[in-house]
This record gives sequence, C-alpha cells and structure tokens, in this order.
Amino acid sequence: MSDDENVTFICDPLLSEHGPIRPAMLIARKLQKKGKRITMVSTTISAKMQEKINSIEIQTVDLRKEPFFKKNESIAWLEEWIREAAFSMNSRGVGKFNGTILNFSNTICLPSHVWYAQGPPTITLDNMRKYLPMLYKLIYVSLAPIFKICDKAMTRKTANCSTRVVSNSKYLASVYNEFGVPINSVIYPPLDCEQFKPTTAKPSEDFILTYFGKETIFDPIKQMLDVGIEVKAFGGKLSMIPKKILKYPNLDFLGKIEDEKLIDLYSNAFLTFYPFTDEPFGYIPIESMACGTPVLTYNKQGPKETITNDKTGWLANDNSALAKLAFRIWRTGYPKNFRRDCRQEALKFDIDKIMWHWTRLLNSVYT
Repeated sequence: MSDDENVTFICDPLLSEHGPIRPAMLIARKLQKKGKRITMVSTTISAKMQEKINSIEIQTVDLRKEPFFKKNESIAWLEEWIREAAFSMNSRGVGKFNGTILNFSNTICLPSHVWYAQGPPTITLDNMRKYLPMLYKLIYVSLAPIFKICDKAMTRKTANCSTRVVSNSKYLASVYNEFGVPINSVIYPPLDCEQFKPTTAKPSEDFILTYFGKETIFDPIKQMLDVGIEVKAFGGKLSMIPKKILKYPNLDFLGKIEDEKLIDLYSNAFLTFYPFTDEPFGYIPIESMACGTPVLTYNKQGPKETITNDKTGWLANDNSALAKLAFRIWRTGYPKNFRRDCRQEALKFDIDKIMWHWTRLLNSVYT
C-alpha cells in the first residue's frame, strides 16, 4: 500500500466519541470507505472506544499516557494538555508515521500535513472563569499566567510543524490570528445527518430542551423555570449544576443519554435553549436543527455562524435578552416553516458535504 493510502489521525484522549473527537471519527470512517488505511493515535484510549474503533476495523496506537483523572473527561483532557504544553511528555519518543498525518489534537504536538485547530484552552478557560466552581476558579486564576505562556508556545509550535492549519470556525480563525498563527482555511465540523434527523412529523412541542454542562450559563435557565416553562435537560456534568436548579418541579433532568434518546428529544422539543460561556463551533445547535428544531442562543462565537436569526433560531446579545426571547416565543410560537428551514440549514454540515472540503484539502497535500 502506497504512503498516500495511509492516513494517521492524531487525537485528544479517546475516552468518548463526543466533542473534538467526533470530527476525526466521522472523517476517518469516510476516508476508510474510500480505501484509505486509517490509524488513530492518542495519549489514552478507553476500553469502550477501543472496542468501538476495532469494530469498524480502524487501527489504533495507544501511547498509554494515562491521566490520573480519567473518569472526568474534561479534567483528563486538561491534564494531558498540561503534560504536553509544559513538558512535551506526550509527543516525546513517538516515532514517525507513514502517509498523511492529520492532527486533530491539542494534547500531542507532532509533525503533520494538517492541524485541525479546535481552540486554545486558555481562551475557553477565560470565558468560563466567572462560572467555574470556586476551587477550580482559584486554581486557574493562580496558574493563568503560566497557562497562557504555555498555550501560546504550544499553539505556535504545533502550527509551525504542520503544513496547513485549519480552524473549525471563522471565530476561531480570528482567535488564532491573535495568537500569531495564520489559518489557511476554515472547515466546519461534520454531522451525520442520516443519524440526526426528525423522528416525527408531529412533534409534541410541549417542552424546551437545554443542555447542562461545564460551559452552561444557568441564570437564564433559572428565569425560564421561574415562570413555569417546562424544561427538559440532558448532560453528564452533574457537579456543575447548581442544586437550586435541580429542585424545580418543572425541570426534568435526564442526565447523560444515548444519541437515540437525544435525537427524539430534539425532534419533539419546542426549541433548544443554549446559553453558553464558550463555544468555538457548537454541535448542539446543528444537532437540534438537523432534527428540525430551532435554537435560541447568543449572538456570538460559533453559533453565530451556524444559526440564521429569525429563520432557524434566534440570537440574543445578553442573558436578559435571551430570557425575554424565550418567554415571548414560548407564548406566541413561531412559523412552522422554521422546522423545514432548520433541517435544510443543518444539511450544509452533513459529513458528505464537509468531506468535499477535506477531499480538496487532501488533494492539495498529495500534490
């Protein structure tokens, strides 16, 4: 097999298919179907992910840089990033790989043909700082100057050892430019729109769906609950949720759920409410739109690029405007063509559409 038929994906900790892992997984499977021989490299691979990747006949290289806090994906990711950014521990001693190298990681700095840059961690932490639990906030505030030095150095180092640097949104392209890293192109993360699609032609529309996670701002959700709006929420970060939120009788918190259940929730929700601290791109908005449900969120960062105001959702400038919009739309409703428009807009991010951009990029690498 020739070198251009081998494609190696450098990944963040392979602990689940979500977040920054999803683009790599979807693109890897598409390239595999085109006859490429795929290898996925990561600092650590969970047993569940190893089984999943084996089942689709993709090879793996586990560097066995086990984090101490493996059960918490966010902390495990941060630990792996610190090891690499401060000490180059993850990339040290890693041999060369044949063929095309695609780096989707912020935790391993290796020579690559393409670095898919998905966001400097200190930008995320700065945006989240106000809403972090007190212990995490104190730790970050005390270490922030060191983190920022390491982040800029690591970002520039990874970019310099990559032939091309691609960001996952226009917003992030501007962030990287401020870091002194020029972006060659923007390619949005893909979604499998054959999986994420409406499950019913007659949605119940009797609840608003939201997400509870580390990037969630809870004040506007509390305002919705205060006026009696029925809210269903999903997410696995229980420790980040204010206890007073969980006491509302009109809140149904479902915890971490499988995609099949999530797709049905999206399909039946009146709208998806998404207040966030930091979102370079945002899978939740396009997942919701792919299931035909409009999204109410902020007029900034990644969601500003994927949602068309008053057509596939609504974009607010602050918490007060976000809550007021939620109340008004809940009372008055919205045109039924919103659902059709949402689905059509989401199809722009379907894996088959996004692969066209990757095919062009890889052809330029090969030549």
